[in-house]
Amino acid sequence: MKTKIDFATLAGLLTWLLVYGISIFLLQKIQAGQSQWLVHLLFLLYGGLFVVLTRDNCDFGLRGRFGPPLLWLQLLVAFALLWLLPARNFEFVIILTVIWAAMLPFVMRTALALLLALSVIALWYCIVAWQSGKAVWITALLYGSFHLFAVLVQSASRDAEAAKEELEQKHQQLQATQQLLQAASRQSERTRIARNLHDVVGHHLTALTIQLQVAGHLTDGEAKLQVDKCHQLAKLLLADVREAVSTMRQFADMALLDALQPLVSLLPEKLAVTLQIPADIMLNDLQQAQHLLCIVQEVLSNSLKHSGASEIQLNATVNDGKLHLTIFDNGRLPASWQPGNGIKGIQERLAECGGSLTLSARQQAMQLSITLPYKESDNA
Repeated sequence: MKTKIDFATLAGLLTWLLVYGISIFLLQKIQAGQSQWLVHLLFLLYGGLFVVLTRDNCDFGLRGRFGPPLLWLQLLVAFALLWLLPARNFEFVIILTVIWAAMLPFVMRTALALLLALSVIALWYCIVAWQSGKAVWITALLYGSFHLFAVLVQSASRDAEAAKEELEQKHQQLQATQQLLQAASRQSERTRIARNLHDVVGHHLTALTIQLQVAGHLTDGEAKLQVDKCHQLAKLLLADVREAVSTMRQFADMALLDALQPLVSLLPEKLAVTLQIPADIMLNDLQQAQHLLCIVQEVLSNSLKHSGASEIQLNATVNDGKLHLTIFDNGRLPASWQPGNGIKGIQERLAECGGSLTLSARQQAMQLSITLPYKESDNA
């Protein structure tokens, strides 16, 4: 599995280390000989919280259920450092709140993040003004602009990331649909050729066999022997054509497993997919096949983005004229989870195909059970 380097997180860590190092260096000069264990503890706690919050697919990350409380704790740590360090020598400590503000767009809307950042700046410099006993509004304006810049840049980064994910999802869906249409086109052509062989060539061979049989009754001697040989050859040829037509019709439908494998192959390596689908389950309806591909694509995308899963399994069975598809992963369903547009879209697609969707919990993860009408192949 490849690890993607997040340069924004790396920049935040380097900035924190720089503020930490400079602060300790100045403290050793200003308060030489005094114990600074509490300052060390607060700085290390701030850095640890930053590392945890910037992890993906984690309950303690920004998008996890414990992310917002930890984000507020990180802010409290920054204010505790402000309270402990002399304001006149450590004005740069507010850079810690710049790092904090840069994470806000990933847990709230941009407008709310900007308002919250401004509120933090106002509170911070009210404390600084009270500690120093002088006006600090110029410094507040300068550092306030840094906070706003950090929020806006990260908002743009968040929107670009979301747009990229959506584009990748649409691209994968387009590729899968394209492969489906190509397979359907090939199978349609195969069916057309089989029909022509049966209706045209088979009809003519049948007529030829009958004529040779009649000719065999009207001749005798050497001529009859040759006509009988031609009759046997015509019968063999007719049997070969019928066998070829049967074989082509047998493979005219598309297997569900073959339809899903190209879609799965487009997924990133961090999500392992197991397909437990019998090879004899066919998709005889092109529209149903297209809807099913889009549904599976949506479920896979949700597992990647929301559940934090590393493995996902798809099981398919056919019972009583129904196709049953069960999809579940090893991720974790958030406690506050509510159906969104993705689930609604799946339900709408299934409604068009006469199917249904059932949601249930399985080992703290969500399981989707899909039921669709199954049409047996008419090409047997």
